[in-house]
Amino acid sequence: MTPASLRDALARVPSLPLAPQPTPVEPMRRLAAAIVAGGGPRLLVKRDDAIAFGFGGNKVRKLAFVAARAQAEGADTLITAGGVQSNHARATAATAAKLGMRAVLVANGTAPEKPTANALLDALLGAEVVYVKTRDERAPKMREIADRLRADGGRPFEIPIGASTPLGALGYVQAVVELLDQIPAPDVIVHATSSAGTQAGLVAACRLLDLPTRIIGISADDPAASIQTQVRTIVQGIG
Repeated sequence: MTPASLRDALARVPSLPLAPQPTPVEPMRRLAAAIVAGGGPRLLVKRDDAIAFGFGGNKVRKLAFVAARAQAEGADTLITAGGVQSNHARATAATAAKLGMRAVLVANGTAPEKPTANALLDALLGAEVVYVKTRDERAPKMREIADRLRADGGRPFEIPIGASTPLGALGYVQAVVELLDQIPAPDVIVHATSSAGTQAGLVAACRLLDLPTRIIGISADDPAASIQTQVRTIVQGIG
């Protein structure tokens, strides 16, 4: 598959224009020099933190595809989960606000006495936050809320943590196609990984395009074996 044919295939999947493209690619010369005195590897950073919508970050690319599906299905509420300071929850709240939908966020942890950072942004974006004690309680609470809303005549749409589904991962398949318009295929892509959707999209794109690029995810929380299993499952779902 070529980048052009993959771009055409992605264009046939409905998505929302949440992230103006492309995000910039910038050199990290001082870091490279610090790693190897006198000249190290060529290090570049793709600035998805510079995405303006929803205060940026990788979740916006994934939500562009997932929220388009929610909108097409006539949803009136987006439900998702994360930690108290979840970037994904904040981006989901911003997406719901843009689409005129309600956002319900399930957060594991204690409600802050004075919200700051993402918790404050969630409130400013109009999201309702439901707190649970543990991570394991999040998914059941999401289902409980969705069932209650449906019983009341609502049309909720549940978004798994991180929007890490085969559909959401297309955001990072698309990101690789975008990157190849900016630079030659890199030897290695290093990124943070947690719910596995970003990594699955990167891996799937490199496979589809037959790139030699190595994808290295640095886990933010779960053991490597757990994330590897999730990545494989999502990649298989992309097909």
